[in-house]
Amino acid sequence: MAASIESYLRTLSYTYYLKKDSTEIDKINRSKENLLKNLDTELGVLINRRFVFGSYDRDTILPRSIDSKSDIDLMVVFNHTEYERNPETYRGWLKNFADKYYKDRYGSEVVKSFPTVTVRLNNINFDLVPAKEEQNFIFGSTLYIPDKTYGWQSTNPNDVKQSLTDANTKYNQVVRPIIRLLKAWNCSNGYPFDSYALELEITGMNFYGDNVQSGFFYAVGQLSASWTDPQTKKDKISSLKYNIDKVKECLEAYDTDRAKHWLHRVLP
Repeated sequence: MAASIESYLRTLSYTYYLKKDSTEIDKINRSKENLLKNLDTELGVLINRRFVFGSYDRDTILPRSIDSKSDIDLMVVFNHTEYERNPETYRGWLKNFADKYYKDRYGSEVVKSFPTVTVRLNNINFDLVPAKEEQNFIFGSTLYIPDKTYGWQSTNPNDVKQSLTDANTKYNQVVRPIIRLLKAWNCSNGYPFDSYALELEITGMNFYGDNVQSGFFYAVGQLSASWTDPQTKKDKISSLKYNIDKVKECLEAYDTDRAKHWLHRVLP
């Protein structure tokens, strides 16, 4: 039996966890509540509902010290049946709101990206995503967000959250730690994977019988690039796999210190 760094990997994944009682979370929540209050004041009559989704809601967001692109996703569902506007109109409303309350104030910044309007508060990006909701008496309601052709595309922001929760429960709470470990690698290597796509891929993996260590090694082995991906992405995946193979070799030789050395060639 080889040596183990299971407890070390668990501890490491916890250092990548944005803790609920942290100063960073407190700043995020205060900025979020201020933004929601101003949004309701300015556009409340036009809005059906608004809610946080994404990695912050899934509890897989990393501290900004690890992930400089860490952001908070906020979906703004407009009363579309009453106003019947196109996506650009809704984005325009959000941009005007953001400019009025935040542009050039206290170091804040407003960017109209696609398909969002991004407000930067206290070094934290809040991505405001315009949406509409249509009711169907058979299938219930469907949410739509802007697509790349400036039309609408359906979305279910809770799909991944529920799938992740189910997988994490099914596989003895190892999925979220593994996601944090691989997201930390992704961030420290220039984001070869889209963060959302990486979470989605790991959530769909089979971790039956795994602990964090074996599951992490397995997930690394499952990562791949398509033939259309840039060579830099392929090289980074190859480098990751090479270094993790070295970790395994050191564990087989009961050299945990050397294993940790190879591990931190890929993890911050």
